[in-house]
Amino acid sequence: MALTGIQIYKLLPQTNCKDCSFPTCLAFAMKLAAKQVELSACPHVTEESKKQLAESAAPPIRLITLRAEGGEVKVGNEVCLFRHEKTFYNKPGIFLRLKASDGELAAKAAAANAYTVNYVGIDLSLDGFAIEADGDLAAAVKAVRSSSKRPLILIGENPAVLEPALAASAGEHALLYAAGPANVAPMAELAKKHGAALALKADTDSAGPGQGR
Repeated sequence: MALTGIQIYKLLPQTNCKDCSFPTCLAFAMKLAAKQVELSACPHVTEESKKQLAESAAPPIRLITLRAEGGEVKVGNEVCLFRHEKTFYNKPGIFLRLKASDGELAAKAAAANAYTVNYVGIDLSLDGFAIEADGDLAAAVKAVRSSSKRPLILIGENPAVLEPALAASAGEHALLYAAGPANVAPMAELAKKHGAALALKADTDSAGPGQGR
């Protein structure tokens, strides 16, 4: 269970040395409890305390890596939610959403794969494709793969539909979207079997309007 700021403070050196760039150890502890700093910012914390503080020091979002022959996209491992609080380590991935039922998937993927644009001195290009299972998903994956090797997000809730698509992209690390209360067990088993990442979403009725995750 995550520790409170006061509990974290009791495990810190309590010297107020300011080497962490905060005026007091208590201020640093509060920031650590809020997941806005890393424990490594304190150079004097003991190894014993590090073990006890491991959960509080961990980023709030676990790092996942979507990987394919054409590149990889890393998401998570951040310690802040807003840009003004701290630099984000991983840039947002840009994915093009396609439907398995779309015609000319190979041509659409080829055009998107070749597209680049320069924005304020930064070259931006597509990071991958999100393919929605409203048709033959495995065939759609093969069509996209004939034009691009970039990472994939596979959108669907039926493991029987998603598994052939994962087999068609064997050796890659895709993201499955998504598992909910009704299918979380088979989706988790499928993700584990194929080494894929799995997104979870809540029941919007129980979470409230617009609160699905």
